[in-house]
Amino acid sequence: MVVKEIFYVGYSDITSDLKLSDTAILKIFENMACIHGTRAGESIKTCSARWFLTAYDVKIIKRPEYEDTITAQTWSRDMRGVSACREFEIYNSRGELCVTAISNWARVNAATQKLERATPAVAAAYESEKERTNFTFTWVPKLSEPESYEREEDFTVMRSFIDANHHMNNVFYLDVAKLMLPEDVYEGKEFSRFRIMYRQAIKYGETVKCCYGETENAYVVTLKGADGEVRAIMELEK
Repeated sequence: MVVKEIFYVGYSDITSDLKLSDTAILKIFENMACIHGTRAGESIKTCSARWFLTAYDVKIIKRPEYEDTITAQTWSRDMRGVSACREFEIYNSRGELCVTAISNWARVNAATQKLERATPAVAAAYESEKERTNFTFTWVPKLSEPESYEREEDFTVMRSFIDANHHMNNVFYLDVAKLMLPEDVYEGKEFSRFRIMYRQAIKYGETVKCCYGETENAYVVTLKGADGEVRAIMELEK
């Protein structure tokens, strides 16, 4: 099953150069996943389970621009036990493929917050298309910390970052990562690829340590809890 929706690129969706922002892209993906879930009979209004993101790998071929009408589509690649793989595409009004992405998810019981296997009936409802892909893998490779960090700052999670699942929304992890980028990297920089690995949810009021470093190919930001455990790692490709 391929789910398609049309979106208008408005003012709140763009960067200073009038192009679709990374934040807007992730919000579109988030909404598309929910639309597919509802069509598969798993609306978050009624379903006892939730799909929580564990990883993203996003490739930006060409950024749609302000006032463009874009088409987003998503489909399930695979579903195994408590894990699922989903892909996304975004096309501009001229039919050009602009963005591809692959994501991994974990199924959790909303009441107990424990992992919950998808039944054969649930898996069938999503109608996975295992051969339809823009990637050479199904499960996003795990990200590792760089050998060292150039600087570290504390960040306290505000109310506005919290979503319906009562933790920091997946979109804001990337926003926090960009706050750590040096000015000469951030200003005018458009990233053609970024990866996010989510390890543990971050709650309202928590203070996380944001650690910035670089590898040969990427700018890396790691979020760590008070116990020093990694909560998320983000790589923005150079």
